Amino acid sequence: MEYYSLILMSMVVFVLKPSEADKRLRYRLNYKNYIKTIEDHIRKHIGSNEMQNLKMKRDSNYNVDIEEAFKQDEFMQNFKSKYSITISLLNFKYTEILKKFLDYMHIIIDKCQQFRSRNLSENLICCVTSLVEEVKNSKIMFENLYNAMKFLSFIDVRFVFEGSIVTNVIIDEIDFFQKYVLQQITEISSFDLNSIPNLNDCETNFKNLNEFYTEALEKVNNLFQNNNIIDTSIKTDLTFQLKECSNGNDSYLVYLTCSKLNSFYNETIEIWYKNLGFEEFINPNTLELTPPIDSSINHYEGIKVLNILRQENGWKTMEHINIMYNGKQYTVDCVMKDPIDHMNFQIKKEHVTQLLRCRYTEIMKNYHVLLSAILFVCNTDAKIFKHKCLIELFNSFNKSKKMFEGLNTALITLKKSSIWSFNLNSHSNLHKIFKWITEFLNLLENNEFSRDNFVDQQGMNIKKIEILLKIFLHFRNNFYIEIITDMVKINRRCIMKESLYDKYTIVRNFRKSVYRTNKTNSLLLTQIYIDACSYFDNFCENVYKFCYEDLGFKKVDCLNNN
Repeated sequence: MEYYSLILMSMVVFVLKPSEADKRLRYRLNYKNYIKTIEDHIRKHIGSNEMQNLKMKRDSNYNVDIEEAFKQDEFMQNFKSKYSITISLLNFKYTEILKKFLDYMHIIIDKCQQFRSRNLSENLICCVTSLVEEVKNSKIMFENLYNAMKFLSFIDVRFVFEGSIVTNVIIDEIDFFQKYVLQQITEISSFDLNSIPNLNDCETNFKNLNEFYTEALEKVNNLFQNNNIIDTSIKTDLTFQLKECSNGNDSYLVYLTCSKLNSFYNETIEIWYKNLGFEEFINPNTLELTPPIDSSINHYEGIKVLNILRQENGWKTMEHINIMYNGKQYTVDCVMKDPIDHMNFQIKKEHVTQLLRCRYTEIMKNYHVLLSAILFVCNTDAKIFKHKCLIELFNSFNKSKKMFEGLNTALITLKKSSIWSFNLNSHSNLHKIFKWITEFLNLLENNEFSRDNFVDQQGMNIKKIEILLKIFLHFRNNFYIEIITDMVKINRRCIMKESLYDKYTIVRNFRKSVYRTNKTNSLLLTQIYIDACSYFDNFCENVYKFCYEDLGFKKVDCLNNN
């Protein structure tokens, strides 16, 4: 009874008071209204001329068409459908911008290739140099497009639409373009600016441009094909009639295309970034465009803690884990790369805690497998030394308390810092992880599993070993049911690129490492469980280091104590 009371006392701090629950409901409504304001602002400034010739796909799941989606909706009827259509339309228009940029590139690349085929070296150098310069000039345009998509990607749609999957923005593809442009600027600026471009440099640049164009075109074509709302079969032909203006002069055609590119950049920034209001969204100066703050939690504390954690090295140990959010995979780098502020705090705390839930679930599953593997060794390989084996197992189990204390402190830090979803059904909720860790800690604190407890002047206390074995097995079996039940749904929130531990594979590895030695049979049987427990000890020490110290929780804990 005392055991379960301790669990209950540990849990009660995580239950919301009625007044806090009301504040959370008000915040959700305010956040939803904020997103609606952003969406209405975008739709209003896109304009009806941009919707001409656009139709929805017949197999679309949405019950409103494009024109209907752009009507005012004070009562948020069909809010989810209209949101997805708005994002899909913006995705489509941004994809057209990418395609238009590539079409301009293709015209110049084609001319450069003709100069190359005709061995006109000077013309080729001039052509390639002009194209590289125009790619560099696209920097501000792609920065603006990326910032617009990044802002929209910060919307916590799972929170707004209560778990429903809606359309994602095409931020990854735009990031691909932006990174290439920045790479070109970096590489070109590293050369001697006073040097005259030579043919070798020209050939290298031309090769890189062709490779980028080919890969980028494939990405853009995939965007058109995968658009699940806008019918892309009727999109306007983007072939340009520049050849007629050049009167057959190839060099003038290159110059004319470069000139058109500069106009295209300025026009795109004006219409598809500034006019839609993204400057105001990112740097709001009105209350309606300022993201709301949840009055039931301390945003400033949460932002401070997240910015400390995100800069730590321990996240690199989670690069084998992607999280699933709104039907899309997110890498650790994607979750951690942006500084945390009031604009993205809502979504970032969800991503971070979901990532931690995936990692801590992996730890608990592998921890259970290791315990089971060592227990299997005690019952089979080391059967004649079973009680000695169990003493070593229990001793290692006792030492793992440090690992659980670290994980427990990390979870409490997150809770105190308002970085924890209150929705028990959320993929980012850490309540179940906290429950498991608390139960393990209570088991270890209420029972003496250290080696000294089992050995006295008369030797091993077999009776005490058997009593604790019974308690241990009962607890382990109950935990197994819980962890297996939870693992059934893990693919909905986590994509693991490394396999979880398998008991029999672990046992085989223990045996292989021991049987390579030339020891006697009795020493082999002893060594196998000693090595197994040593492996388990290292596992727990690494978890404490990587998932507590190296994630920055110890640093945050020290700051709080100070």
